[in-house]
Amino acid sequence: MAPSFKYPAPAIQDDVLRISFPAEHVLFLAMNRPKVYNAMNASLEAAMNATLDWFEREPSLYVAIIGSTQKKAWCAGQDLKEMKASRDTDGRAKLEKSKNGFGGISTRYTKKPVIGAINGFAMGGGSEMVVNLDLAVAGQSATFGFPEAKRGVTVGAGGVPRLARLVGHNKAMELCLTGRPIPAQEALQLRILNAVVPDDQVDAEAVKLASQIAANSPDSIRHLVQAVRLSNEVASVDRAFSLSMGSAENDAVWEGENIQEGLNAFAEKREPRWRPSKL
Repeated sequence: MAPSFKYPAPAIQDDVLRISFPAEHVLFLAMNRPKVYNAMNASLEAAMNATLDWFEREPSLYVAIIGSTQKKAWCAGQDLKEMKASRDTDGRAKLEKSKNGFGGISTRYTKKPVIGAINGFAMGGGSEMVVNLDLAVAGQSATFGFPEAKRGVTVGAGGVPRLARLVGHNKAMELCLTGRPIPAQEALQLRILNAVVPDDQVDAEAVKLASQIAANSPDSIRHLVQAVRLSNEVASVDRAFSLSMGSAENDAVWEGENIQEGLNAFAEKREPRWRPSKL
């Protein structure tokens, strides 16, 4: 039976994005421009933005997964043909105007966890999306990279500071300035990924991870996503902690229905029956 929602899902134009619900409280977005390896164009970016905005509003959905119908590629980066046609020679103005950055994700301040299910290559803007995901699972054949310097452009969708936070100054310099490919196992060692699995198990592993998260209190999930995000956005650890503990998300944990339900379920030795978050 199809899930019911408080808010209607957005309409998707040109079949560029397919959505499904592989587990309770879990949304799966599959980018669907297979002939061009999911190169990001205006239609796909608009669909990503609209669907992720809806996901964050919809109280019955706790976790999102971003995957692909094209198993040779997750996202090949910017659609260079569209860029050329727009007469925007370096793409910068277009990216600056794009809500939430490249693909609707590269600068998005997520309110709920977003997981990448990555097969094939994620290059350029695709990798800029990856370094702003909350978690990422990739196939053993997946490849990442920031080849912009090889094309005379730059890494301009928010990926540089996020990459540097993940891998450190020297390694970020190497990866951006050489533009070399990054194999999946190296990306795992660099903390860009949470797991590397056989290629045919990527989606299943991402759904498994999402289901483990979705089994928890939605209030706690939202506050913890915010707390971790703040730790990256704010230079001072104490300042990040103060902002997190003084937030509406923290209040919702302590004042909401789910904390009492969690405690009651523990005392009664049963599984909790979570209520949708009211945030």
